[in-house]
Amino acid sequence: MATTLIILALLALAVGIVVWATRRKPGATTTGPAEADTAWNDPIRPGDAAPPPPQEPRP
Repeated sequence: MATTLIILALLALAVGIVVWATRRKPGATTTGPAEADTAWNDPIRPGDAAPPPPQEPRP
């Protein structure tokens, strides 16, 4: 019986920690990124591409 109570107390503590860590403050609002232009969809020209990674010599 004591083991069951200890396990239930630990589970309640774990749930409390998760709820406390993931809670939202009442005044918190979701905002987008500070910089709107992230260039994720800009076209890539061949001259702008990153160089290929160096390859190790094969024996």
